[in-house]
Amino acid sequence: MKITDIKAIPLRIPQKLKYELSSGILAASSDCVLVKVFTDEGITGYGEAWRFTPAAISTFIEEALKPIVVGQNPMHVERLWELMYRTTFRYGRKGTTLHCISGVETALWDIIGKYRQLPVFEMIGGACRDKLRAYASLPRYKNPQDAASDAVRCVAEGYTAVKLHQTDIESLKLTRKEVGDEIVIMVDVNGHWTPREAVEKIKEMAEYNVLWVEEPVSPMDDYDGLAYVRENSPVRLAAGENEYTHYGFRQMIIQRAVDILQPDVIKAGGIGVCRKILALAEAWNTELIPHSFYFGPGVAATLHFAISSMFSDYVEINAVPLEAFPIEPALRPEKGFIKVPNSPGLGIEIDETVVKKYPYA
Repeated sequence: MKITDIKAIPLRIPQKLKYELSSGILAASSDCVLVKVFTDEGITGYGEAWRFTPAAISTFIEEALKPIVVGQNPMHVERLWELMYRTTFRYGRKGTTLHCISGVETALWDIIGKYRQLPVFEMIGGACRDKLRAYASLPRYKNPQDAASDAVRCVAEGYTAVKLHQTDIESLKLTRKEVGDEIVIMVDVNGHWTPREAVEKIKEMAEYNVLWVEEPVSPMDDYDGLAYVRENSPVRLAAGENEYTHYGFRQMIIQRAVDILQPDVIKAGGIGVCRKILALAEAWNTELIPHSFYFGPGVAATLHFAISSMFSDYVEINAVPLEAFPIEPALRPEKGFIKVPNSPGLGIEIDETVVKKYPYA
C-alpha cells in the first residue's frame, strides 16, 4: 500500500455561544483543519491539525509534508514520523511544524486500523476502562457571572467536572457557589502570571477547592518558574498542552515542574509520540491527563490514546457545541461520560456536507 495524496481542509464552524467571550485568541476555538491521507488501496485516513492560522497550517501540510510521505507505505508510521520530523528541522522543533506532523500522523493510524480492521486503541495497548469521564472545558468569558452560568448548564447536562479559563477570583467564587461542593473545578489561565503572582493567586483559589491550576506562568515554558510555583502551591499544577514531543516533556519532568502532564495528541506530535510521553510519565510516576479542545478527528484520536492509558481518568471536552459537527459520530459525552468508537481506525467518518458548508475564508 502506498500514500497517493494528502489534503488539508481548513474549516470555520460557528459555536453556539450564549455569552460574550473575553477578547483574544481563545475566541477562535471553532476553527478546524481536517487532514485526509489517501492510499492506492482506497483507504483514506483522517486526522486533524491545531486550529490557529488554519490556512497557513493547511499550506504547510500540503507543501512541506506531502512531498515527504507521498509514495511511502502508511503502515510504517514510526519511520514516516521520523522522516517528517527530521526533514522539517529548519522550520522549528515546536509549534506549527509539530501541529502539522500530528495531523498527518493521526491519519496514518486511522489507515492502519482500517487496514487491520482494528480500532486504534487495540493497537496501542488496549482499553484500560470501558468509558472515560469527561470534563467540560469552557472558553474565557468576559463576565464572571456568565462563566458561572455556563458551568451550571454543563452540570445540568451531566458533567461532574468543569474547567474554567478565567483569570479572576470572582469567576471561580461564583462558579463554586452556583455548582455546589460536589462538582470538580479546574482552572486554566493560559500563562497569565509571573511565578510570584501565580503563587499568590493560587493560594486565593485554594479556598474554592480547585483540583488543579493549569499553565499559571508566562512564558509557558518557564519550567524553573513553574517548579518554583509547584513548590509553593497548595493546589496541584498541570501543564503540557504547549510542549512538544517526548524530548520536550522529558525536560518538564526532569525539572519536576508539574504534578499533571497534559500532552495534546494534535499538537505534541501525534498518537505515537503521546505513547512515548506516557512511558516517561509512568517511569517518573507522574499523572497524565491529555489536553483536547477539538470537534473533529482530534477528539477521536485523544479518546483512543486516553482509553489505552491507566493514568488518564479524565478527558477534556470543548463544552460549547458547534452549529454542526464535522465528524460522525460527533463524540459528545452522555451523562458526563464518553465512550470510544469501537470501529476500525479512529472509528469516525467525515460529514462532507458540513465540510462543504463551512469552509475557512
